[in-house]
Amino acid sequence: MMRPHLLFALSLALLAPSVTSCGGDATPAENVTAGSTALGKSDWKAAKESFEKALVKLPASDPAFKRAKLGQIEALIQLEPDRAKTEFLAYAGAADTSAESKDWRNVMSKLTAKAKFKEAIAILEAGLKQHPGDADIKAMGDAIKVAAENAGDADALGSLAGLGYL
Repeated sequence: MMRPHLLFALSLALLAPSVTSCGGDATPAENVTAGSTALGKSDWKAAKESFEKALVKLPASDPAFKRAKLGQIEALIQLEPDRAKTEFLAYAGAADTSAESKDWRNVMSKLTAKAKFKEAIAILEAGLKQHPGDADIKAMGDAIKVAAENAGDADALGSLAGLGYL
């Protein structure tokens, strides 16, 4: 039979690696870097998790917040397109947002490439309302229309018609 002290020491030795691998809170910057690396490897789940860890600790005023938020949205496009749409619209609609026209185009383009027309059109509609004179956002409607036509998506084309694209 093992002595209690030996059993305790053995238990600690076995638990130590799992405790240290779980601990070690990464900084938001490290999480953003890890998320970007995971995106580059198409590891959408790891990217989403890293960016979400960073977002918990970053104020919206921090420049890294935008990188983390857009990275999270890019990962979500692959994993949960509807949530990607919701997250982007919340981000872009916030009073202190730094969403630029290129961010709107990027999200719509990625959703369109995945044939997630409903989500892309919802972002298009919001973008047209928020930035009525933005030619780049308006042009994305044409790109979505072409992709929806090629995919034979009648629902998407109907939605685009309601926005004046047909």
